[in-house]
Amino acid sequence: MAFGLGDILQTLQQGVQAVNNLTTQIKTTFPQATTSSTSAPATLGTITFTSSEATGFLLVALSSGVTVKFPYYPQ
Repeated sequence: MAFGLGDILQTLQQGVQAVNNLTTQIKTTFPQATTSSTSAPATLGTITFTSSEATGFLLVALSSGVTVKFPYYPQ
C-alpha cells in the first residue's frame, strides 16, 4: 500500500480539524473564568495547614446567573 504526500496532507488536515472540534466542545462544556478574587467565600470552616490556604479564587459566572468561587493554591 503506497502513501503519497497528498495522503499525508489529508491526514494532517483531519488531525487539525479534530483538535479544533475538541477545542470547540471543551469551550461549550466548561464555563470560562470571568474574574478572580483574593477573598474567601463567607462560609464556616477552618484551615489547619498553611499550605492549604488558597492564594486566590477563580470566579466563574454560570449560565444560571450564579457566580461560584474555585480556590487556587501556590505551587
